[in-house]
Amino acid sequence: MNHLTDINDIEKSIGSHRLCLFYIKAPDCGVCNVMLDKVRGMAENHSKLEAFYTDIIEEPLVAGRFLVYSGPTVLLLLDGREVYRASGFIDILELERKVDKLEEFSTYDITLKSATNSDAD
Repeated sequence: MNHLTDINDIEKSIGSHRLCLFYIKAPDCGVCNVMLDKVRGMAENHSKLEAFYTDIIEEPLVAGRFLVYSGPTVLLLLDGREVYRASGFIDILELERKVDKLEEFSTYDITLKSATNSDAD
């Protein structure tokens, strides 16, 4: 799980990956650190998922851009659009189910686009 500290790097990562998990933590937040370890462990099991995190103090522009004012917050983004958000206590099993479904959807969608493009040829 990458640690990104610049809004431009965050935006670039979101723009260059189909499925992203963005974890936002607050400084000196015990829950944030515990949940980061759990989210990191879950993300390692998903090769199609680009996972990264930042501290809301390291990059204050995150608050306005993603409407996040406290940590921990986790966002799932598909094609640059937010499709899931959880804050505070994050249910890791629910998060993993969402990631599984989005991975399945994103694979199907790519296959569908490829088949559509092949049919046009």
